[in-house]
Amino acid sequence: MSTLLEFYTEKDLLHRTSVRSGETKLGQILPTITEADFNSDQRLKYRFVVVGIEEDYGVRANLGRGGADKAFQAFLQHFCNLQENRFFPAHSVAVLGAIIPTQRIADEDLEGLRHATEAADATVTSIIYRIISGGAIPIVIGGGHNNSFGCLQGAAQALGKAVNCLNIDAHTDLRALEGRHSGNGFSHAKQEEALGAYFMWGLQENYTPEYIWQYMENHDEVEYLSYEDYLSGEETMEATLIRVESLLGERYGIELDVDVIAHFPSSAQSSSGFTLEYVRSLLYRLDTDPLYFHLCESRITSATDQRIAGRALALLTADFIKAYIFEE
Repeated sequence: MSTLLEFYTEKDLLHRTSVRSGETKLGQILPTITEADFNSDQRLKYRFVVVGIEEDYGVRANLGRGGADKAFQAFLQHFCNLQENRFFPAHSVAVLGAIIPTQRIADEDLEGLRHATEAADATVTSIIYRIISGGAIPIVIGGGHNNSFGCLQGAAQALGKAVNCLNIDAHTDLRALEGRHSGNGFSHAKQEEALGAYFMWGLQENYTPEYIWQYMENHDEVEYLSYEDYLSGEETMEATLIRVESLLGERYGIELDVDVIAHFPSSAQSSSGFTLEYVRSLLYRLDTDPLYFHLCESRITSATDQRIAGRALALLTADFIKAYIFEE
């Protein structure tokens, strides 16, 4: 096993919180879930369960740059310091913990990285399965986009059928099945029949090889909005939202690879892409009862990355929660 789940306590959250007189921060009040409760057969008491992933096996196995393993801690530091107020449903959110690596693997050991990525799939799958089966929505933060496979597989097992997915991303991650890595999570999910209909929002044409364009042409259940079509004005957000609903229905997983955002500290950082404000707005505009939210590929290598990415990840997570809170 290349990863395992480390459970957090309320003290872990408070340790990351800057307490200030007269104010209440999320880190002071958010509950955690004990190992015993998580491993029981009981329904979970929360609408949303946050879990981190602290691996970058999959990114490096895709010949990418490491650093995605540090994104969850950057997120948590800023998330815990958001204000508890009338605009945030803190009573509906719990923090589970973090999926952590159990071994070190050098960048040049490509085979070892790909074996570790495959082994990590089982950990993610089982955790997502438990959260969804327990009646909650998983919010998965950090790590590489290889973990899309575990999210989809866990959701499919919980529902007993293939699940649909919206991927807000500059890349398809439909690369060849050449060993597990961050570029073929959706390919493997298709092969395992965990992924049904698939829509990519923000796909950049210059980053997509011809064999993937041919694949998409031959599969009616796979659609996209290219970033170039967005730039040219060929399609409005309203028109794309209609296409998403028509293809995916009312319930699907939401994947967000932060390399779709221009200048965001990420494994495949780009000088061109959506603004953070555009992506935040999109989360509010989607009309869905989401299966899960996976926020991945942020790369932290400096204090500046930690500050910029951590704040943005916290805001995006808060947006998702506020957009999709449902009263029981």
